[in-house]
Amino acid sequence: MILEIKKACLRRRYGDRPAWRRFYLDPDTDKPIEETTFTVLDTETTGLNPRKDHLISIGSLKIKRGLQLDLSTTFHRLIRVEEVKRESVEIHGITPGDLERLGDPPDRVIEDFLDYAKGSVVVGFNVEFDRRFIERYTLEIFGIPFPFYRVDVLSLWKRRDGQIRSLEEVARSLGIPTAGMHSAIDDAYITALVFLKIVHPLRHKPVKVLPLVI
Repeated sequence: MILEIKKACLRRRYGDRPAWRRFYLDPDTDKPIEETTFTVLDTETTGLNPRKDHLISIGSLKIKRGLQLDLSTTFHRLIRVEEVKRESVEIHGITPGDLERLGDPPDRVIEDFLDYAKGSVVVGFNVEFDRRFIERYTLEIFGIPFPFYRVDVLSLWKRRDGQIRSLEEVARSLGIPTAGMHSAIDDAYITALVFLKIVHPLRHKPVKVLPLVI
């Protein structure tokens, strides 16, 4: 009920905007999980505050019908920004030189990601962190909030384990190797494997049994 109220409020406020009509496609939450398309997301940023820090990388991949992980259509982009903090480079390894050579303007990357994820349910580990950063750009560029249903893998794990753990800790507890983590696309891949392990027993149930937010 809360989800439907939130969706109705968003439609009233943004439904007439061209960008909302372009990027928002209501998924069928009565469909079984195994028949739903999920977009697994991770980001890298220059800091933890979406008001003053910047998005510098989006890594994403699709889980398609039959809970099949599709590695043929991965989305991995760098975003050109003017400044990168030294302490953040130590975490993700993305240097100003990388962004200058390989990065694209924010508006192009955000537009391409919205097209990529359209109609799917977005999945992430602590996904609201990623949502807040991307939404800063969707509001600035298109005048709309992040237009997707979301599932937080951390919330799913807490239902199962009762504890807050890092993605690496959760993956290891499920027997998933974690070598190579800390790039957005690598972390999205690990998140996808964790998500698949957790939801497999629920695969015949409707998507609405998951802790969806919008």
